[in-house]
Amino acid sequence: MEIKTLKGTGEKEILKVFNESFSDYFIPLQLTEEQLNSKILADKIKLDLSVGVFENGNLVAFILHGYDKINSEKIIYNGGTGVIPKNRGSGLTKQMHRFILPVLKEKGINKLYLEVIAENIQAIKSYKKSGYKVERELVCYKGEIRISKINNNLEIKELQNYNWNSIQSFWDISPTWQNSKNILNELRKTNISLAAYIENQLTGYVIFNPKNKRIQQIAINKNYRKQKVASTLLSKLIEDYGNTLWVINVDKSSKSVNAFFQKLGFEKNLEQLEMKLKFN
Repeated sequence: MEIKTLKGTGEKEILKVFNESFSDYFIPLQLTEEQLNSKILADKIKLDLSVGVFENGNLVAFILHGYDKINSEKIIYNGGTGVIPKNRGSGLTKQMHRFILPVLKEKGINKLYLEVIAENIQAIKSYKKSGYKVERELVCYKGEIRISKINNNLEIKELQNYNWNSIQSFWDISPTWQNSKNILNELRKTNISLAAYIENQLTGYVIFNPKNKRIQQIAINKNYRKQKVASTLLSKLIEDYGNTLWVINVDKSSKSVNAFFQKLGFEKNLEQLEMKLKFN
């Protein structure tokens, strides 16, 4: 067995092992080459900061790490950890952490984040042994949405610019990595961004990924809530992309946000834990 970074490892090899690792997961996951490329872009995966286990030169386990600098801190995001079935039970995940954590620390990384399915007790134990702590509980939703009423006084048009200093004031919760402003800036050209206006006043917005039909952000100006702004924005998405939509990693502590999604017809798909490791 050899443990090293994934620098120089081909995406086709990573894809093969990724799909084999997740073929019998809690929610089986299989990616195409195009979807893996999109994931590498969206999660800001850096292969030289990622790690793999090789057996006779073949990849059998991996941790994909995304990297970004946020508020002057160097942040790593675990975009996926996998071990092919025949190599499980050998502590490879723990060994990969032992290898890569000193490398990341030497590069000045401040924090590492990951999400893990709440039912995956074994993985949670493994992460805790590596120093991770639970940061918050998350809920993922899927639903066939039905909008009964909209606000006809709203003007819906493209959100031309992400003025984060302004629209962050609409937020009730902070988004996780995959829905964060840094990631959405990278996906600006491929995502659909709609805004709702009343007399040129921005009342709310939604950012939507049409490839996976996932709402990445939706937020309403606090002065315009309970005026069907969100419903009107979503009705436009449904009109163009169908009514089966996804939302991932909603902070479970926000009762109002979760109640909003459930009222629209979203059903809980799974629960996850966001975990964080902070270097001293």
